[in-house]
Amino acid sequence: MTKLNLLDNMNKKNLKVALAAAVAFCMPTASNAQLGDLIKGAASTAVSKATGNSETGSTIANVVTSLIGTSKVSESNIIGTWNYESPCIAAESSNVLSKATAAAAASKAQTKLNDALTKAGIKPGAMKITFEKGGKATVAVGKKTVAATYKIEGSDLSLTFTKLKKTVKMNCKLSGGKLQLAMKTDKLLTFVNTVSSTAAAASSSLGTLNSLLKNVEGLYVGLQFSK
Repeated sequence: MTKLNLLDNMNKKNLKVALAAAVAFCMPTASNAQLGDLIKGAASTAVSKATGNSETGSTIANVVTSLIGTSKVSESNIIGTWNYESPCIAAESSNVLSKATAAAAASKAQTKLNDALTKAGIKPGAMKITFEKGGKATVAVGKKTVAATYKIEGSDLSLTFTKLKKTVKMNCKLSGGKLQLAMKTDKLLTFVNTVSSTAAAASSSLGTLNSLLKNVEGLYVGLQFSK
């Protein structure tokens, strides 16, 4: 039996415990930082034991702790300048990771996403996004700055690039002083091509990433920021 089949047929009790623990970790509680680390480790260990694969257990725990946002976001909460920290793979729900194809795709996508963004100049210290009052925004990558407007509806944020008249819709999540913007891979392609002056260098990696995730339901690629 293959590792993917093992994941599909893992002991249901262990999977339930692992996912419940991982979801609990997702809840932002400032006083539970140490407890969160323990829960995350327990989730990874439980899934690893069920599958016999430590790498799969780690992948599931990491991705489950990056869920997309469901809470309403207000303009006042995102106003300011946010500095890029890291990429992330975000899931619609913990149930997504019970599927072997999603877990395998997430594992491969993490490396490809980081590679693509780095080639496009999107890396710590080189990219920031600023939201102003009244719906104006700017995205700066290296020496390139692109003007945009934004609109928030619930937990969704639409970023429209003024000159090109291209709109990228993404999920917006605020948690623990972090801002996560998660989107489908085709939207990431549009975003990177618009804001980066070296997007061509990332085209191959972005194409591979799109191929990996375009048919996987419930997975998003994300950018994480902090002030």
